[in-house]
Amino acid sequence: MTTTVFEDVIVRAIKLDDLPVLHVFAASQAQTKLPTIIDYHGWTTPTSSELVASYQLVQAGFRVILPTAYLHGSRNDGTDLDRHPEHFWEIVGHSVAEFPRLVAALVTSGMSDPDKIGVMGTSMGGITAAGIMATQPTVVAGVSLIGSPEPVAFAKDQVSQIPAELLAQLPAELLTKTYAQIGQFDLSQQVERLAGRPMFFFNGTADTMVPYKYVDDFERRFSGNAALQQTVFKHATGGTHHVPHKMHQAAVAFLKQHIIG
Repeated sequence: MTTTVFEDVIVRAIKLDDLPVLHVFAASQAQTKLPTIIDYHGWTTPTSSELVASYQLVQAGFRVILPTAYLHGSRNDGTDLDRHPEHFWEIVGHSVAEFPRLVAALVTSGMSDPDKIGVMGTSMGGITAAGIMATQPTVVAGVSLIGSPEPVAFAKDQVSQIPAELLAQLPAELLTKTYAQIGQFDLSQQVERLAGRPMFFFNGTADTMVPYKYVDDFERRFSGNAALQQTVFKHATGGTHHVPHKMHQAAVAFLKQHIIG
């Protein structure tokens, strides 16, 4: 009979280059240089919401870092995000821009192997993960769960749903500037930057929060492109804004295969 040994997994609140994160690792590997996954949470959800996937990643041999997004958790300055959704893209932009700082701190500390860094995220975090794959060429592999690789299209659809009287108050130049900023990490606008690196997408076809149509369109447009030669698309027919346990398992297996081997 095979006995499975479950090692103690430690969750520690720390700061990396003054950025608050949860650090998740196996007790016996606290001082070991490890393959590392940086995993981003969703809009208005706590950093700890990613701990279920983190445990599986640690069991697979990774060190896991869960960043706290700008204006969330300890980084909130009193802003009620439920009443101020206009901060959404600013928050994603912060996470994409801060990623190199996290990696540098991890590598300098000796905790992470710079050649075995991956990224993962859920919902807003999935959008962030795709954005990081579009901007950080040294990331080995990425996972976007219920996110979008077409953030500009998503942002424009969000704007189209704003009541006309409120939309009229938004300066056209502000929208143009915002779309340009988002475009800098829009994977669909620079798909060649994926460069054949492994990427995993999962979405539910009935998702109304981050509609499936963006991933579906991305797959239809670029599935024959060499840049997507190691990209995997999964979907749940009729699935809503939720990640099933089996998809977390599949995502972890994907990252282990392509980063650890």
